[in-house]
Amino acid sequence: MVKREKNKIHIAIIPDGNRRWAKKHNKSTKEGHRAGIEKLKKLVEWCKGLNIDTISIWILSTENLKRSKEEVDALFDLFNIMLDNLLNSKEFEKLRKEVRIRFIGDKAVFPSNLQEKMQKIESRTSKNVKYTLAILCNYGGKKEIVDSVNKIISDAKKGKIERIDEISFRNYLYAPDIRDPDLIFRAGGEKRVSGFLPWQSVYTEFYFSKKLWPEIQKKDIYTAIEEYKHRERRFGK
Repeated sequence: MVKREKNKIHIAIIPDGNRRWAKKHNKSTKEGHRAGIEKLKKLVEWCKGLNIDTISIWILSTENLKRSKEEVDALFDLFNIMLDNLLNSKEFEKLRKEVRIRFIGDKAVFPSNLQEKMQKIESRTSKNVKYTLAILCNYGGKKEIVDSVNKIISDAKKGKIERIDEISFRNYLYAPDIRDPDLIFRAGGEKRVSGFLPWQSVYTEFYFSKKLWPEIQKKDIYTAIEEYKHRERRFGK
């Protein structure tokens, strides 16, 4: 198990409401998703002053890929632009120097050029240790567990393992080196987790905001963190 850093917080974000925000402001769905992605850089800056050293954010779920071809193509285009910015934009230069960036999920669905960009970003930022940004892309909680079980079956057939416990199972997850989230923050008013990090969130605290994700501001993250700090976490004990 990855130990929790003393006084440091891992916040996981479900940035819901991009499409509803676009409709509310008479904008296209693509513009809504763009507004949501543009919030990412601000989020990293906000969190630095709130004792948050790890951020996980879900930008593309396995279910998202079941939407219309037009919307999926738009999501891929925006993801490509985001990757280019993370790689080359001067606006993201400070982030590249300070934050370790990881891409979590089944990345095989992405075109090879996008996979190469993700690998380059991870490689360039791998030595940054103070902050971690985990970007969940083509991620689904059930799929992660099923993929993990299939890896276990494969290793068992090869004679590499004989039995599994909670600790060894964790090693088969997509990112076993990233500790479990302390707080899940969901924007958009819905009060469900929709398959977000089910294994990792068994003792995670939750905070639900009525605001749509593009409307979220630093004060909203601050309020969630302050409420989290006043909760008593017993971890089932």
